[in-house]
Amino acid sequence: MPTTKSRQEDAAPILRIAAAFLIVFSVLSYLIALGLGPALFYYTSDGLKVATRGILKVPLDIFSGVYSIPIPVYTNMGSLFGIIWLIFSLCFVAAWCSRGGFLKHVRNILKEPILSGRSNFLFIMPLIGTSLLIATVLIEQFQATQGVQTGNLTFPPHTSAYIILINLSYAPINEEVAFRITSIGLPIAIFLLILYRKDQKLPGVTNKLKFLLITMISPEHGKSMLGYKNVAQRGYLSGISGVEWILILITSLAFGLAHYLSGGGWEIGKVSTAMLAGYVFGVMFVAYGAYASILLHWYFDYFFTVVSMADSTYGGVFHVLSTANDVITLYGGAAVLVILLIIWAMRAGGYLSKRAIGFEEKV
Repeated sequence: MPTTKSRQEDAAPILRIAAAFLIVFSVLSYLIALGLGPALFYYTSDGLKVATRGILKVPLDIFSGVYSIPIPVYTNMGSLFGIIWLIFSLCFVAAWCSRGGFLKHVRNILKEPILSGRSNFLFIMPLIGTSLLIATVLIEQFQATQGVQTGNLTFPPHTSAYIILINLSYAPINEEVAFRITSIGLPIAIFLLILYRKDQKLPGVTNKLKFLLITMISPEHGKSMLGYKNVAQRGYLSGISGVEWILILITSLAFGLAHYLSGGGWEIGKVSTAMLAGYVFGVMFVAYGAYASILLHWYFDYFFTVVSMADSTYGGVFHVLSTANDVITLYGGAAVLVILLIIWAMRAGGYLSKRAIGFEEKV
């Protein structure tokens, strides 16, 4: 009779193949959605009407939205959308190339750990994104049974879908600057500068300023430059320092409160779901850099909006894509969420056990 261990070994390849399907399908969907944005904005009559509208300034929030800097642009919405789209594209390039590259991780999916500190971000993004989405839906449904409503993001009546699109496209960049880059990245950079103030790896003011800017965008890169413990070398649990965990928790709470206090149709139930999202965005920011948290944020704000707009505008194959994405996200995300919770619980238990006897986990 097969043992529990042998059953697990038999099931592992099936789970890995299922994960590979979810990952490849999702990444192809991301790339299609990335291209659909300009197609909708610049090649439809409604999109062109919005693209020609002039704008004088764009608000840039910093320090968890405490301050807002009006950036003068003197351009039109079409140009602004193009800049936003270019930033997203650069983030995808960075995600594709990170930690050995996306294709390498797909080829090795049957041999190497799927989710570890060494994983390519684009490779794990579908797993993190879908499971976070399902967790959010479950929390919203539970809160609703307790009379706590989440609400919905609302815009003034008759607002063009393309105005909504450009607002939702800008949000991942603006909010990541506010809640991750300036509220996590900058404090980490300052902390490391103080900790290594006499280190010969940072000679002179110019090198210190360069380090400050690099670490603001990618704490992981800054830490590796100094030899400080990081996620790629030691995994999520021991590769993220106590200071970083505190910053992640504080900014995730601020992220949740900011959504509710800003209004826009959100109710008190949004605090918990936005806080959870802010926590995950924060962990990905510390582990990979700004490109990762921007893309994960992009998934929730831009991706679903563009896929829905393509379905209603073009129909046909895009309706099939929208339906397939909903089904795979629902079932795949639920399965991934359960598996991730089990894995994280086991890793946390193992980590705490090793710490208790004087060892430290290295992943």
